[in-house]
Amino acid sequence: MDPLTHAISGAALARAIPKHHLPAPHFILIVLLSMAPDADIILRFFSDTLYLQHHRGISHSLLLIPLWGWLIYSLAPEQLKKNRTMPWLIGGALLLHIMLDLITTFGTMILAPFSDWRASLDLLFIIDPFFTACMLIPLLLGLIWKEKKRIMGIVSLMLMCSYLGMVYNNQQIAIALAKKVHPDAQAYNALPLAFSPFHWQLIAIYPDHFLRAAVNLNAGFSGTKGLFDESFVHAMISTEVSRPADISWHKLAAMHTVKNVKQLPGADFYEWFASYPVLLEESDNLIRLGDLAFGAGAPGVRSAFELQIEGLRHNPEHRGVEHLPAIPTQARAYLIWRNDHKSELTQATVPFKWLH
Repeated sequence: MDPLTHAISGAALARAIPKHHLPAPHFILIVLLSMAPDADIILRFFSDTLYLQHHRGISHSLLLIPLWGWLIYSLAPEQLKKNRTMPWLIGGALLLHIMLDLITTFGTMILAPFSDWRASLDLLFIIDPFFTACMLIPLLLGLIWKEKKRIMGIVSLMLMCSYLGMVYNNQQIAIALAKKVHPDAQAYNALPLAFSPFHWQLIAIYPDHFLRAAVNLNAGFSGTKGLFDESFVHAMISTEVSRPADISWHKLAAMHTVKNVKQLPGADFYEWFASYPVLLEESDNLIRLGDLAFGAGAPGVRSAFELQIEGLRHNPEHRGVEHLPAIPTQARAYLIWRNDHKSELTQATVPFKWLH
């Protein structure tokens, strides 16, 4: 989730839980703590690889909430410790942050450092103005009806949960569409797309490939698309978002179908990082892999977090020489972000390597 939504959720929590009005410093602390786990962004100042390995890692672990909560509370001033609700609010703010990240598609290592599993419920796009508004509007009303601040905080959290219930129902409808069209698939999922809670990417999973499509479950509602420039919209969401009756499917080969994929530099990392890794391009000198969760394979979309492996061309003099490795040692791997930022992953490994 974006920092603003995290901050608003913390404000809703601080308004709803205590029976009595929190002093301003205590209120601000809870708001800051609701954003605090994302302090791991500091890792990017050291290296992109370190950031990608550990973002949403130990700072987002459910197992470590008691440790972080105890540390924060022990460093708090004595005046704050006199408020008996503060330990619960501190733990609640940290937990709420993790829960809001868990409902997006990026993946959150909720069992770190004992597991590098990237859990995701795939309910919301990384930024959802409607979800944010559900929490923000009651809080703003609480500034007008000051005697109803706590009630408005409770309403804010209730609307948040109600919106998630509605989105979950939309996701199940989308999954049912995929099952109806492709009943022979091994598994199915629906990933949220930008601008509307009715925009979904459908995924049918087969042993060696994926089928993907984009659907608008409510064709008469375009959401927030009209607020943005057309080029930005096309960079974020497929140009082929269909009505449920006119879905257009695209087939993409799975990453594991690439020959010698386990020997490719960066492949282990990308297999861990990506939810639905697919082959986008393959030639003598280049392999491009993408993740359906970040727009790969969607017509018109400028996908994020693609793996590009370069320098695969073999020296003609080496052809037929059996003792040479299948992948040239000069091959290099790069992660291409949506803004064309390029991070080298040639030597990258999965986090918590000791687990493996």
